[in-house]
Amino acid sequence: MAFENPFEAEGVWLKGNLHTHTTVSDGLLPPQERVAAYQARGYDFLALTDHERLADLQSVKAKGIILIRGAEFGCTNPTGGPSFHVVGLDLPKGFQLPSPRPAQAAVDAIRDAGGQAILAHPYWCGHTIRDLEAVAGCLGVEVFNTTCQRSIGKGTSAVHWDDLLTQGKPLMGFAVDDCHDSTRDAFQGWVMAKCARRSRKAVMDALARGLFYATCGPTIESLRLNGRRITVRTSPVAYISFICDGSRGGHVFHLDGAPVTEAEFALHGSEVFVRVECADATGRMAWSNPFFREQW
Repeated sequence: MAFENPFEAEGVWLKGNLHTHTTVSDGLLPPQERVAAYQARGYDFLALTDHERLADLQSVKAKGIILIRGAEFGCTNPTGGPSFHVVGLDLPKGFQLPSPRPAQAAVDAIRDAGGQAILAHPYWCGHTIRDLEAVAGCLGVEVFNTTCQRSIGKGTSAVHWDDLLTQGKPLMGFAVDDCHDSTRDAFQGWVMAKCARRSRKAVMDALARGLFYATCGPTIESLRLNGRRITVRTSPVAYISFICDGSRGGHVFHLDGAPVTEAEFALHGSEVFVRVECADATGRMAWSNPFFREQW
């Protein structure tokens, strides 16, 4: 599968968080207050994803922000390893899964209901590549999770993502908050989606097609793949990396510490995938989705 390039697509950039908890499960704020807080921070869309339960979106006043019905499900691991946490997005009203349930059955049920599934915080869960190989059909993985970072320092799962990409698995990378508190674990990880219009359907369509990038702050302004040459322009950052399988790739920075705003990399042609990531002077990162070999 080849993802589309959001930087070459028509539409408007919308900012959103796809993993959010409220008092419907173990979050600190009720749905209305949680939605209002994200709206006040300039978010365009928000998924309410409480544990095992769906928030009543009809009771929430959400003028100017798009709400997505979702939930986070605990699922058993077929390898016998740590349990999975699967985030289901765009779920129909009243959607339920039996409990307990295997992870693959949960992913299949979410997709059969017209939704999308994301593997939540694999580093925090303690998953190995053996665990992750056992589940198919997810839209992607959480490459960054704010609450996992703020709680135990295991918020970044880029290596897990790369292990799966190396096998040619078409998975996208999401930055999310997974917020439970009011501010400590909120507003630190989000996606920027290139949407045809401001609607829930357009947001979900953009996510399904890979028309987004993930970030904790830096802006990816443009990214282009022309043959075997990939070029990127960003807001001022400390470095820009071109991440590929194995020992391939590139890393652009200035020895004097001056900011980097653009970089270019020539692929050899045998790489399985390439993706771009960058970090600013404070360590905040951004991640593009991958390009695969058939795209160059």
